Amino acid sequence: MSDEGHTTARIIAETRRMLLAGEPVDVGKVAAAAGVDRVTVFRRVGRRDVLLAEALWTLGEDTWARCLREVPEGTPDRTAEALSAFVRYLIEAPYFRAFLHRDPQRALRILTANAAPNQTRMVERVESLLATEPAPAIALSRLDLARLLVRVAETYIYADIIAGADPDADAAHTVFVALLSRHGN
Repeated sequence: MSDEGHTTARIIAETRRMLLAGEPVDVGKVAAAAGVDRVTVFRRVGRRDVLLAEALWTLGEDTWARCLREVPEGTPDRTAEALSAFVRYLIEAPYFRAFLHRDPQRALRILTANAAPNQTRMVERVESLLATEPAPAIALSRLDLARLLVRVAETYIYADIIAGADPDADAAHTVFVALLSRHGN
């Protein structure tokens, strides 16, 4: 890894540390902890929202990989089970809830808007997982189904912010199973 790559990795690692500690992410504090100045943070990663998006993505990717390990290939309804585990982990993660509730509008923009890559990346992961299973009965392209599944996950993960309801992994699981059913009902 190049020096620039190491610097970027230190910046992301410090941002992750702050998020996991439930702390607000301050670019100046991230820079100081990473041994760089604020300009370097902006040059290597981008503005605060991009920095948050990248750090959250690495945490989300770790969680997704954990779900895939826990729900191995060959598991019936693997996509539904992996997505349900992912939803559950995010609902139960104190750092994630703290981040969401500190600034809900910013959090949703970072996590769900087209301007940030997190949602697109998650859709790609789900689409890839769908490709490993028999096609469900629903007449949607794999990409459209992946988008729908990610939106369902978001609905239940962020239910408290977007609808004033309790986040609910069990309800999300029910919807995932229904959407991914291999026989028409």
